[in-house]
Amino acid sequence: MKKYIIILFFVCSIYESKSQDTISSTTVEQKSYQLYQDKNWNELINYGKKAIKNGYTYFYMQMRVGIAYYEKKNYSLAEGYFRKALTYNSSDDLALEYLYYCYLFNGRNEEARLLSKQFSKTLSEKIGTDKQSSLNFFMFEAGTKRSDSATYYNNATKDGTNYFNSPIYFQLGLHHSIKNSFSLFHSFTYFNQQTFLVTISQPQYYLKAAIPIKNNWLISPSFHWVHIKSTKDVMLQGPTNNNNMGNSPPRPPFNNTTSTLSNYFVGSFMVQKTIKKIALGVGTIFSNMNSVTQYIHNGFASYSVFGNSKLVFGVSAYVHTIDNYSTNNLSLAPFLYIQPTKRISLKVTYLVNNKNNIIEDNGYLVNNSSDLTKYRYGALANFLVSKHLTLYVLYQLEFKRENVQLFNYRYNVFVGGIKITP
Repeated sequence: MKKYIIILFFVCSIYESKSQDTISSTTVEQKSYQLYQDKNWNELINYGKKAIKNGYTYFYMQMRVGIAYYEKKNYSLAEGYFRKALTYNSSDDLALEYLYYCYLFNGRNEEARLLSKQFSKTLSEKIGTDKQSSLNFFMFEAGTKRSDSATYYNNATKDGTNYFNSPIYFQLGLHHSIKNSFSLFHSFTYFNQQTFLVTISQPQYYLKAAIPIKNNWLISPSFHWVHIKSTKDVMLQGPTNNNNMGNSPPRPPFNNTTSTLSNYFVGSFMVQKTIKKIALGVGTIFSNMNSVTQYIHNGFASYSVFGNSKLVFGVSAYVHTIDNYSTNNLSLAPFLYIQPTKRISLKVTYLVNNKNNIIEDNGYLVNNSSDLTKYRYGALANFLVSKHLTLYVLYQLEFKRENVQLFNYRYNVFVGGIKITP
C-alpha cells in the first residue's frame, strides 16, 4: 500500500508541475505584454530577463525586452535581443528596423548598410534606404601649429632665425559605400613647413576599407602613401680667383639649394569585434618611413557606459620596434568621448610615447617628424549645424624633444573642419 501511495504522489507532482508550467507560460506572456503596453520599461527589462533565463524565450519576449532597452536609448544591449528575435523570424520588418537603428545610432554605419540589404521593398521605402546615396560624407579641414621655441641663434651666420615656422596643412576627404557591402575612405593631405634645418613639402594619400562581416566583426585594411620633398639652403664660400697678379680675395659666399625626393608607404590591418557595450580591436602597422622599417602592433578597447554614444571611454596601446624586435617600446593613448546634447560632442585624448614616433589610427595619423613627441593632449569638438552639415575644431598640445640639440619644446596645434553629408 505504501508503494502505491508513493507512486500516486509522484504522478500528482508531475501533473502539478506541468500545470504550473502552463500557468507560468500564460502569466509570463500576459504580464510582459501588459508591461509593454504600460511602457514600464525598467520592470519589463527585469521581468523579461528573468523569464528568458527560466526558458521562456520566444520572438515576442525578445522583441519586448529589446524595445524596452531601445526606448531607454541603450542601443548596445537592445541590439542583442533584436538579433535573437531574428533567429525566430529572419524576415520580420519590425525587428530588422529596430536593429538597423541600433547600428546607426551607435555609429556602426557599415553594419547598418549591410543589414539594409535584407530589407523588404516596403521597409526600404519606409526608411528610405532604397534611395540612400553611396556617398556618405565629404570633408575638408585645414590647420597650423605654433611652437613656443621661436628663435635659434645660428653660429655660422651670426644671427637669429626661427626654429620652426608655422606650417600650412589641409586635407580633403571622401567616404562612400560599395553596394552596401563595405565602405572606402579616401583622403588627400598636403603639409608644408620651414624649419631651421630644412623646408618640407609633403603630399599624402590615404585609403581605408571598412568591411563588416557576420557576428559583429569588422575588418579594416588601409594604405598610406607619403611623398616628401626636402629643400635645404647651404651657405658656401665663393672660390678664390687665381691670376698672374697673385691670389685675389675670395668671392662672397652664396646659397646652394639642394632638394631630395622620397616616397614612403604605410600598410595597416585591423580586426574589430563588438560585444554588447564593449568594442575590441587588434591590428598591425608596417612602415618604411624615413627609410627605417617600423612594426607597430596595436590593440584597443572601448566601453559605452549607457550603451550609446553619450559616454564612451577607452584606450589604445601600441607596441613598436625599429630594430626587428631587439628592443620593443610601449605607447598608450586613452580617450574619453561625451555627447551632452544631440548637436554637440567632445572627444578628449592623451598620448604618452616612448623612444620613437608612432603611426596611429589604423595608419591614418603619420608622425614622420625627426623630433620625438613625448606627450600629447588633444580635444576634438563637433557641432551638428544641420542634418547635412557638421563643423569641428581640434586643439592639441604636443610636448616635443628636438632631435639635434635635444632641447624640449611644445607645439600648439589648431585644426578646423567641415563635413557635408548628402
